[in-house]
Amino acid sequence: MRAIIQRRFAILMAVVILFSYVPVKASELAAPTLRALLVACDDFLSQPDTTPSSYNNVSALRRALLYDTRGYSRVRVSLNEALDKDSFAALAKSAFMGAGELDISLFYLSTHGLQSEDGTDFIALMSDGERESLLHIKEIHEGLKTIPGIKVIILDACFSGAAINKGTDIPLVSSIFTGPDFKVITSAGALEPSFLWTDGAGTVQGGSFFAHALTEGISAQGLYAADGNQDGLITLSELYTHQLQAYGASTPQVYPQQDDFVVFAYRTPYLTPKSRLVTRLLLESAIIREAGEPIHFSYTLNRESRLAYQLVYMDQGEWQFQNPQSIADTGRGDGVVLPGRKEVSFEIAEGMQNLSGYLLLMLITVFEDRSRPLACVLTSVQTQESDPMLRVHSVPGFTPGMGEEAAFIVRHTGAVEYTARIINGEDKTVTYLQLNQLSRPLHLKDEGSCLYWDGKTSAGAFAPTGRYRLKVTAYVGSQKYETTGDWFNLY
Repeated sequence: MRAIIQRRFAILMAVVILFSYVPVKASELAAPTLRALLVACDDFLSQPDTTPSSYNNVSALRRALLYDTRGYSRVRVSLNEALDKDSFAALAKSAFMGAGELDISLFYLSTHGLQSEDGTDFIALMSDGERESLLHIKEIHEGLKTIPGIKVIILDACFSGAAINKGTDIPLVSSIFTGPDFKVITSAGALEPSFLWTDGAGTVQGGSFFAHALTEGISAQGLYAADGNQDGLITLSELYTHQLQAYGASTPQVYPQQDDFVVFAYRTPYLTPKSRLVTRLLLESAIIREAGEPIHFSYTLNRESRLAYQLVYMDQGEWQFQNPQSIADTGRGDGVVLPGRKEVSFEIAEGMQNLSGYLLLMLITVFEDRSRPLACVLTSVQTQESDPMLRVHSVPGFTPGMGEEAAFIVRHTGAVEYTARIINGEDKTVTYLQLNQLSRPLHLKDEGSCLYWDGKTSAGAFAPTGRYRLKVTAYVGSQKYETTGDWFNLY
């Protein structure tokens, strides 16, 4: 299913995307030829209708892709089709016809995601409004694996991390997409819902928070926020890092980790036709450690608007979108906030200050009876200094030369700030997997964080074969806790 939530200011959230066919400038000789297939469903029988979110999201993604300086030779769209194994294979073959070994084929899917009983399989619910079908991830893989060249896969749906066995309750080193031909990014872990919104006012507003962050990251309107070094090349690793920072309601997953494959290229310096309403949102700190400590953040408002801020609390593993803490920005006094760099500070509502756990900070623009979310980032409150009961579950071994990644589950109770590093037999640090990072809710049966190692050192070279361990240092408030996992083998 896809999570859809009604909340104050009539905001809803879940997942979706779509597109339309537009021919694009051909690639230069000896450069890769780019093609895209964008598949989305909005009109369902057994799940809530998500119209018009798919259309809006795919339109935004289409506009962004057209500015890739390498040029897309073909963009194909499928909207509201009950695709099964055979019809998907035929669609993929047609969309990526002519692809060669140097080419790049991008596949985007946004629909309701379903879970297998054991939580290890991702199933896409496909629908044309009159008939529904189930498209299993193995069938998607079958339809794409014979396409020559690199396949970039973006899955924007609930439980999509199961496609690459990430965000699972059992650490796994590989999936059907393991290997050099696939680059995959998902909107959520294997056990998580993913979120979209609609304004509920009968207008054509709506969209996916994951897609909002994605198109911000790769568009001039979003100031190419995903390009960490602003060199005009957005890599898979940079895009994944941006999605984690810009989208907080679920946890994006990626394969491979730390991959420098270029997902998007743009010219520098670039012209900004019209920036998004809000850009460059920065949290002074993502963690509140003392009761009564305010949340501090800043952002750039590019046009005057009426704004509100919301804090959405997590209770028993569920985001409480129905009962947010809402604060309207009075701006110049009449509710209108003028353009410019803004600094904001406010405290958690009375009665909630002793809460310890995860929060979503949301920025919303309000117009008459309509509203639109502008940002959704993760924060946490760690005012209760209780022992997080750290423990590490590691895979027994992995072979990075085969595309496998070491997988770990760091179990901990509650939200923590933590550092995780790989150490060798001499107790020396080989690389850091996390450095002073905030944990994220993953909907695991026993709460915790999932980590992955591609077998490379901090210098970027493959570590030698041998035995290694994961060492974790966690902080809850001012208290420090440490644990070390069992030895595992790098083959």
